[in-house]
Amino acid sequence: MQQTRLTRLSAIMTNFLASRLCWALICALFVIESLWLACSVVYPMAFDEQFHFGLIQLHAQQILPFFTSQPPTGAYGAVARDPSYLYHWLMSLPYRGILLFTHDQTIQVIGLRCINVALFGAGLVLYRRLMRRMGLSAAFTHSALLLFILVPTVPFLAATINYDNLIVLIVPWITLLALDVLAAFHKRQIPLARLLVLLSVLLLGSIVKYAILPVLAIVCTFLAILAWKYRLMTHVTWSLALKQLRTMQLVKRLLLIMLLVVSLGLFGERYLINIVRYHTPVPACEQVMSKQLCSQYAPSSRDYTYEAAKTSVFRPNIAMYTGTWLHGMWYRLFFAISFTYENYPPLFTISRAAIGVVVLIGIGVAFRVRLIFAGHPERLLILLVILGYGLTLYLDNYAEYVETGVGVAINGRYWIPFLPFIGLLGGFAWSDILRRLPAAKTSVAAIVLVVFLLQGGGAMTFIVRSNDDWYWPNETVRRLNRDVRAMVSPMIIGKNLPD
Repeated sequence: MQQTRLTRLSAIMTNFLASRLCWALICALFVIESLWLACSVVYPMAFDEQFHFGLIQLHAQQILPFFTSQPPTGAYGAVARDPSYLYHWLMSLPYRGILLFTHDQTIQVIGLRCINVALFGAGLVLYRRLMRRMGLSAAFTHSALLLFILVPTVPFLAATINYDNLIVLIVPWITLLALDVLAAFHKRQIPLARLLVLLSVLLLGSIVKYAILPVLAIVCTFLAILAWKYRLMTHVTWSLALKQLRTMQLVKRLLLIMLLVVSLGLFGERYLINIVRYHTPVPACEQVMSKQLCSQYAPSSRDYTYEAAKTSVFRPNIAMYTGTWLHGMWYRLFFAISFTYENYPPLFTISRAAIGVVVLIGIGVAFRVRLIFAGHPERLLILLVILGYGLTLYLDNYAEYVETGVGVAINGRYWIPFLPFIGLLGGFAWSDILRRLPAAKTSVAAIVLVVFLLQGGGAMTFIVRSNDDWYWPNETVRRLNRDVRAMVSPMIIGKNLPD
């Protein structure tokens, strides 16, 4: 009898998690928590909001999407050759519209923050489409995405003026386009139009943020190898692909050509010229400007200070650094941070539960690796993107550690666009492992979700750790956040335990 009740309860929970109502509630929760932060947290928010807003204001003073000469200030780095600029130019368009109605900075900031919430929300919709298309159940997809938006830095980033919010939209878009190409390859076809769109989005994504470069390299290399494996590099196949392209409507064909020309042109103007002139796609600040100007740029100034203080006996310790790096990535996904960049530790229960989830995902993938990836190139592509991006990020951070003697720029938010991918692979592993134990699968999911919901998930970590100074100087805003903090804090287990 007890087993029957458990089975029925499991079925009810699974049906709810799979429902459109559940998805609507997840979207509503994301919008509410992100907009709450966007409208109540004082400017500038910690994730470089002042830097990004300042660049948006600079871009609003010109028509071209990039700078042809260095502005008189060095506060924004070598922007004349910085490849990560497209977000700032795009955001300058609505900013110019806002300027027509008001010069109140608070309204401008909140307006741009709301646009960032919309960008992140659109990315959330694409992640759902991707996970469902790859064969995950609606119940698991909704559970994974609910867990995703309950990671404390996720709504905080979404509420911030930051180019990572556009990356959150671009990464699943790239992956969906790649799935279209893989599906055509499987049919021994070359979808030339889709390939050109994919290439254009990859190129444009890389000038939103240079961190997309490894994704571009991995996706292009993977598809090229697969095309060779499927023997698609033949005259007949390409003739058919060109014939299909010619059958497109003229307007669509012209738009596709324009998109490709613009993306190639912008990519080449930045990366190819940088390689020719500076022998690197992303030149260091002092390669472009004087050290004096670069010292006005916060990251360069920080690095100069640490480098000057580095002792002659310093020797890089890769093992120690790797531990520091992993801890830092975890810590800064679950911590709270004020506008003065003062860090407050993660809440104990939710942050430790997250470690358990990641460990279980790793065990599941390792245990079922052959079953997950054999005959599934799309899953292998996801894995390669995760590993390639992670390795690039680690090596970049390690190079800074060797140069400065300090672990700098170890930010968990850099992983946010790829967290759903990690959950996706874990879903394939554990769905198979627990396929004969549906009640256990539902129970584990329910426990994890309840812990995240009640132990500081989403915006709650920020609110619990905050004080009045973290919010706009408005008594209503501060009182509302005090009331929420007073209501939520008693439910948090171990909130005062040391990190």
